[in-house]
Amino acid sequence: MAGPRQLYRRFDDWARGLSRLRYALLTGAFATVSVLAVGVLFNTSMTFQAVTMGVTMAALYYAFDMNARFD
Repeated sequence: MAGPRQLYRRFDDWARGLSRLRYALLTGAFATVSVLAVGVLFNTSMTFQAVTMGVTMAALYYAFDMNARFD
């Protein structure tokens, strides 16, 4: 069984191999799900905030290409 570090590295390598658009969409989806999960934990409706955060994160990650490698 792979340890947590190996799983993280495997996921990180996979994510870094994604295109700029797919990486931005993955980041936006992760942000949306995270904010919704926090809203569920605190028993509040945060749907608008979650979608707004997801769209903002996706736009920023696409615009600034945070996954770019400068060798």
